[in-house]
Amino acid sequence: MSPDWGDVDQDVDAFGERDGEAPGLPQDAKRALVVLLRSRFVSRAQNRPTWDSLLAYEQEITERLADLFLELVIDRDLEVAFKRQGLDEDAPKVLRREKPLSRDASFLLVFLRQECAYAATDGPAVVNRSQIEEFLRAYREEGDGDRAKFERRVNAAIGALSDLKLLSVDQDASYLFTVSPVLIPLVGVDELTRLEAAYLRGMDTASSPAHDADDGPLEPEEQA
Repeated sequence: MSPDWGDVDQDVDAFGERDGEAPGLPQDAKRALVVLLRSRFVSRAQNRPTWDSLLAYEQEITERLADLFLELVIDRDLEVAFKRQGLDEDAPKVLRREKPLSRDASFLLVFLRQECAYAATDGPAVVNRSQIEEFLRAYREEGDGDRAKFERRVNAAIGALSDLKLLSVDQDASYLFTVSPVLIPLVGVDELTRLEAAYLRGMDTASSPAHDADDGPLEPEEQA
């Protein structure tokens, strides 16, 4: 079993025949499809075998996803791929949403998405903790005068986006974070506009409604 595939082979083999290759998709395409269904996104940098297979069998995998009312999105420039719910309003919702992002984490997306745009031609964006704190401090919540509480908010927001693999801490400097370029295709112009509007409302009043992420693209997703 290839270490690049982890335990994916076990799931793929469950659909295969005991004596030889199963009909339908080739084994590498099946592996790639399973990884795509399991994951929020696939990037070339993080999973080269799956990325290569997605490109090699793009048409076949697209057709399989369409059978599940899903779409395959591949950004070749940023070398990232992900699935999303089909646009047909009458189609059943195959992807279910779990816990939405907190308001802090949602607002942090605005800052990170802007930084990605600034660094588009210079490689991945890198931000430091002071920048993150300054951005989140621009709006107030009850008790924000408590430094410890504010730091917990910042830690929680960073942790949420790190869990989504949208932020990664620098191994040599824990106050530096690299922003995943996948953020650009995941947070499109419409979603960025909505988040920016919510952020501005949050700056205006401490009692503004929490970010409603029900239709956002960055909530944890998995196949129902």
